[in-house]
Amino acid sequence: MSFTVLMYHEFRKRGDIDATSPSTISVEQQYQDALPKVLFSYIDDFKEQMMYLKTEGYHTLTLQEIKDFYEKGTQFPEKSVLLTIDDAFQSVYQYAYPILKELQFHAVSFVVLGWLSNEREYFDPSISKVMSKQELEEMLDVVELGNHTTHLHKRYPDGTSEMQATSLQELKKDLAECGEYVTYPDVFAYPFGIYAPKDIERLAETGIKYAFTTVPGVNTASTSVLELHRDTVTLGCTLENFKTIVEKGASK
Repeated sequence: MSFTVLMYHEFRKRGDIDATSPSTISVEQQYQDALPKVLFSYIDDFKEQMMYLKTEGYHTLTLQEIKDFYEKGTQFPEKSVLLTIDDAFQSVYQYAYPILKELQFHAVSFVVLGWLSNEREYFDPSISKVMSKQELEEMLDVVELGNHTTHLHKRYPDGTSEMQATSLQELKKDLAECGEYVTYPDVFAYPFGIYAPKDIERLAETGIKYAFTTVPGVNTASTSVLELHRDTVTLGCTLENFKTIVEKGASK
């Protein structure tokens, strides 16, 4: 049995995005960065992709089903896919959530706790702003929450991340704080997809049981649960390309 994990970040209407330049992020904690436009999806493309999954009878997996598969050998429907959306940007609430709710689909949001604001703010499509806790919690009928650190989602010019630079003690503390808020404290996504073998060892010591990468590929019973594959759905992904991604993971 195998399954594919899809990764999304941001959503925009066509015409509301300049595909040639990164999008400045706006988060609660003091951190400056920009999100590459390749990590966006046009909302009409997203709706078409979700409608394809619905029409073709795909089952949207929960994290508990993933755990049961690896821990108990529990099987799930042949056509199954895990939908993941990183960082909890406002556009998820604005655009993706209504579509998922209408189709009765399930998704996972990997949350950087320190990025969430305490108050709702106006949606501005010109920047990548993270939503409020209230908005995120209003989506819990459709979305469950995974661990994406509290304050360690930062990257350095040398290609490493704050998660890698911090001490094991601080890493444990940070992940535990995020874990108190999210639905699944022991399910993690590597910030920016950056990790090395020593990071896998350190994660295991913190109590993280499952970790998702940004390395594409199909997951099987033999895939390392601390190196689970995810396929990025990129800006302008055609329906044919989308079909290729999801169909390769459909269990035969």
